[in-house]
Amino acid sequence: MAVDVSVKKLRYYWPVYLLIAVPLVLVLLFSYYPIYNGFIHIFYRWNGDTVEEFIGLGNIIRVLNDTTLLNSFGVVLIFVIANVVKMVLPIITAVILHHVINDRAGYVYRVLFVIPMIIPAMVGILIWKYFYEPNNGVLNGILRACNFLSGTDSIQWLSDERLVLPALIFMGFPWVGAFGVLIYLAGLQSIPEDVYEAAEVDGAGPLTIFFKIELPLIMTQIRINLVLMTIGTLQAWEHIYLFVGINGGPNGIATVPGLRIFRDAFAEGLFGYGCAIGFVIFVVTLALTFVNNKFVKVDK
Repeated sequence: MAVDVSVKKLRYYWPVYLLIAVPLVLVLLFSYYPIYNGFIHIFYRWNGDTVEEFIGLGNIIRVLNDTTLLNSFGVVLIFVIANVVKMVLPIITAVILHHVINDRAGYVYRVLFVIPMIIPAMVGILIWKYFYEPNNGVLNGILRACNFLSGTDSIQWLSDERLVLPALIFMGFPWVGAFGVLIYLAGLQSIPEDVYEAAEVDGAGPLTIFFKIELPLIMTQIRINLVLMTIGTLQAWEHIYLFVGINGGPNGIATVPGLRIFRDAFAEGLFGYGCAIGFVIFVVTLALTFVNNKFVKVDK
């Protein structure tokens, strides 16, 4: 609870305000100033170094007329929809763990889910890239073992324009992310036991309990994860770069806005234009967050 401090007592509290001021200044310097600097350079033809020419709304107009950038937002929309579907399995897993394990076993399961989070994301991406390797990859090896492929045939998962997007969507299967499961599990464990007892007295079955009690009561966690997932998907590009390169695969089929920023800014030296694309991503992310908060209802 906030407490009003009079001017006379302010001298006794100055160490507290100093402790607050230090991280606040650091956040402003290293977080908000780069954002401000990037916003200013939306209006410049800037190569990140010596060239800095004011061009007004030139970059914004170019963004609005860039059809390939519009296509990249279509690609990222596909990933967002796929990731929404992927959120179902962590919810189901959390519900199952909530009902079938005791406290001691629950602790063990939580530890088992946390361990994969320790592995660097880069390592996981490289493992999955090897999974799709056409000659010695695991997926083609499984298909050969099941006689779906001959010993000399191979499927070019990351070189075939028709397969790149499905391969990227399939990455991470079975999509039971530790973070999501633990968040949902914590929400389920906060539901009072008397709620379940009342439901059982009323004759509610497992599906009724899930849809009428558990799902509404963990909707706060679902909405938070939905917002984080949307933001992360719109900004993600590193795994695509590692999988199919800076051009986004054959004919740029997997190019997303984040990859366009990286390519335009660091490969072509168009830092001002990259800032403009980043501003568009910010506006789209803000709009989707507003829509999420508007339409994903939370029972209070």
